[in-house]
Amino acid sequence: MSDKAGKKYWEYSWSSVQLPALIDPRVLNLNNFPNRRFHHYFSDVFSKIEANQMKLLEIGCARSAWLPYFAREFGFKVYGIDYSEVGCQQAKQVLFNAGVEGEIVCADFFYPPTTMLEEFDVVVSFGVAEHFEDTTACIKVFSKFLKPNGVIVTVIPNMVGVIGWIQKILDRQIFDIHLPLDSNGLAQAHNYSGLEVLDCNYFISTSFGICNLNGVRSGSLEWSIKKTVLALLSRFSMFIWFVEDNFFLLPTSSWYSPYINCTARKL
Repeated sequence: MSDKAGKKYWEYSWSSVQLPALIDPRVLNLNNFPNRRFHHYFSDVFSKIEANQMKLLEIGCARSAWLPYFAREFGFKVYGIDYSEVGCQQAKQVLFNAGVEGEIVCADFFYPPTTMLEEFDVVVSFGVAEHFEDTTACIKVFSKFLKPNGVIVTVIPNMVGVIGWIQKILDRQIFDIHLPLDSNGLAQAHNYSGLEVLDCNYFISTSFGICNLNGVRSGSLEWSIKKTVLALLSRFSMFIWFVEDNFFLLPTSSWYSPYINCTARKL
């Protein structure tokens, strides 16, 4: 089963950007608001298990800023798998920069080393499953890495709401490498894979910053106009985060939430 984006897309994307900053939930500026919300989410998920020294695998770990976070905040032994050589080298560099030990395996997760199967207590992925036409088949492969009773956390962008609509307008090429899924579709894919869904919901009230212009020629007039529009939308998101940070959290929804998070257990 092939990735709708393709390896060349990822290699080019990772080669043209700087390494990500390390994730620190104690940084209180507005730009870090989504990471702080994710920290609350993961703290709740992992409060139910003894995370210290358990083995966590990130599928699609290219240039991951999450692996050091999981090691530092919860004590996981961290591992990653990705088929992009560039992305894997960058993931190793991020771990090194953070002073965190971890193992990165450069391989297609559909054809992993057999030693990785049923080896992990937790499997996480960020923006991977939605790049494949058969979501259930993809999640079934994810589950093969889990030990019995292991936990899987699948995070995908919400492309069925307003954010997906804006992405389609700004850069149809990027929209087309995603399979639009709602929360029910993502939950069903986990259920059909033989997993017990513990929670599957929209996450964060809004974040237009997840839209991107990777398919638009950089420096062109079209790119300049669309970049300005996206910057304005991102400023609006930050205003909403200011309200949530200082007053109250707004509800999540299928229309405006940027993410869908699914947590499930292997039976």
